[in-house]
Amino acid sequence: MSRILETDASSDMASRAAQSPEHGAALDAMSTQALTSSTTPELPLAPAAFTTACADAWQRMQGSIEAQLAILDDATIAVLDSTLGESLRQQAEHEARKLAGSVGVFGFVQGAQLAREAEHLFAGHPTSSSAQVLRLAEVVVLLRAQLEQTPTFPEISQSESLHVPSVLIVDDDHEWTEHVTLDALGQGLRVTVAADVAAAQEAVSAHPPDVLVVTLAQSRDPDGWLTLLVALEDRISPVPILVLAEEDTFANRMESTQLGGQSFLLKPLSSAQLFHVVRQFLCKEQPVVARVLVVVDDPAVQISVCTALASPRFALHVLKTPHTLIEVLEDYQPDVLLLDADLANGVGIPLCHVVRSDPQWGGVPILFLATQPGAETVHRMFSAGADDLIYNPIVASELAAHVVRRATRARQSLANTEFDPLTGAIPRHNAKAALDRLFRLTTRYQQPFSLAHVAFDQATLCKDQHGITVWKQGVRRLGQFLLESFRAEDLIIRWTATQFLIAGYGLSREDGVQRLAETLEVFRRAPLAIHDGTPLLGTFSAGIAQYPGDGNDIVALSHAAKQALLRAQDTGGDRIVPTGWQQEMTQSTDILILDEDAPLAGLLLHALQTRGYHAQWLRDGQEAVDTLCGENPRLKARVILLDLGLPSLDGLTVLRQLAQDNVLQETRAIVLTARAAEAEIVEALELGAVDYVTKPFSMPVLMRRIRRELHK
Repeated sequence: MSRILETDASSDMASRAAQSPEHGAALDAMSTQALTSSTTPELPLAPAAFTTACADAWQRMQGSIEAQLAILDDATIAVLDSTLGESLRQQAEHEARKLAGSVGVFGFVQGAQLAREAEHLFAGHPTSSSAQVLRLAEVVVLLRAQLEQTPTFPEISQSESLHVPSVLIVDDDHEWTEHVTLDALGQGLRVTVAADVAAAQEAVSAHPPDVLVVTLAQSRDPDGWLTLLVALEDRISPVPILVLAEEDTFANRMESTQLGGQSFLLKPLSSAQLFHVVRQFLCKEQPVVARVLVVVDDPAVQISVCTALASPRFALHVLKTPHTLIEVLEDYQPDVLLLDADLANGVGIPLCHVVRSDPQWGGVPILFLATQPGAETVHRMFSAGADDLIYNPIVASELAAHVVRRATRARQSLANTEFDPLTGAIPRHNAKAALDRLFRLTTRYQQPFSLAHVAFDQATLCKDQHGITVWKQGVRRLGQFLLESFRAEDLIIRWTATQFLIAGYGLSREDGVQRLAETLEVFRRAPLAIHDGTPLLGTFSAGIAQYPGDGNDIVALSHAAKQALLRAQDTGGDRIVPTGWQQEMTQSTDILILDEDAPLAGLLLHALQTRGYHAQWLRDGQEAVDTLCGENPRLKARVILLDLGLPSLDGLTVLRQLAQDNVLQETRAIVLTARAAEAEIVEALELGAVDYVTKPFSMPVLMRRIRRELHK
């Protein structure tokens, strides 16, 4: 059964019939009863339940259908009285076309034909003296009579019931097969064991498997094996054969190939290893699950589409108003876009132009729904970029076939896409092989490997307050900055709509933090341009993990980096957080800044916090001594940035006091001052300072010196 998400928005319907509240209630009933939520398992709906949902929807639509028929009655009477105005004529033509497209789903085939005839008669500008007026009156009466009858509802075949994949294992190793059978219970698989080929033939006759696993020893019965293969050939789709062997020899591999084996596996083999291979073959046999975005403002047509695509192969998202289409495309990432050509105010075809002009979504397959469009309208649809045209009333099998075909082609095309069109990064669906290759090099040559998740901080703000154009501008710019900042051999992957994954071979966690922090500082200085010309400052957050240390594979590293990203976002974003980072303790800090210059101290604090460091600032020499010295100091710092020109007590006096209290045994002091007298430098180093940096200084150079001292 299809999954459906509804975008709640008020429809701007052109007619009083479409504005009837029964339409929305009917669709809600279909959504709730006939279609599952996207967060629930994709289990098919029982035929009886689906019929009940359709019947309930039909009952709820009676008021709106009566309103549509009333418009046809009013227009027909106006024709007979010679008082038909152009507005009422157009409205009647429009409502007749809608009825023709919607009542067919409830089994009113003749009713759809009558509604279509009424549409054509109203389109001909009938008058009281025309020959068609009597036929028009007759058609409207017959249409009303038809729709007062009991409808017949479509049924969902029992073949859509839930299928549990089955695996037949032909092996006489009872201990191993017993373990596999028990482990399969928690894997959503049904395992049947046959001790020999003869038993396997009986098992295939009773329950044909989805995958066959056989040992070489059991397959060495030529007649029995041939009979088993013949039985398997009766299946509609071929059954994958996995061959197990005790030894990895060329002869065994050749024998496996001659038996029709599609995978050669060595024993001993764990259950998890076997199930991993089995699922790879099962996934190849699964039907295409197409994500379909439906833009339809007529609830009756929505019901028709949802009914036609009521299958586990489809996941639906219904958009009632088109003004948020580009945003929904970004969020939902559909395989196929289904547009109603009869959208209110005639926006269906222009909407196709809008999608085709978008750099990212210009290639999505677009299918139009239309009720008997004229040749000119059809020409406009395909000129706008339509891929297919589906006529109302919808034929379920026809619509499903078109959607599956277009979705399959779209995915094949997507698989060949080398770069994300918006950002230039690698698309996520193409990244696995490159990630695996980079990680294999890492483990082979024992090099560090870093993985970072990077998120655009203003994504929600841009989309909600400034629109999709500014949102795209921000995501595109972040991708470009990352590509420019990292090496060509590093992988920059667009992981989600607003997040990137960075993989760096030979890049340590600390080097990755530094590289990302420098990128963030440049990114902050390139504001986004919004509609009124006001600059919008953009920032990003990142979490970074390293192999070895934070995980032994890509999945574990990605999880660790993701958790670090969440910590960065929880603390306000606009910073880079490595794994293991914790909130600052009140009695300790990574770096303490002792400087009277408030603007410089603010700049240093920002730069340090960007890199995930905890930092604090004091501006008075005496306050620094009181805070850091004594039996129970109020604060301990790993590194101190010390200016010599402090008030109350100068920097050298502070340094001397820190040395006397043995603070410098655990704390590294870097002198940071504009005073460059050689005697002062020598005295500071003799008192225990580990480095001396003269103002003005390079921020990246200072950050590297701090990082060096922190890791000593």
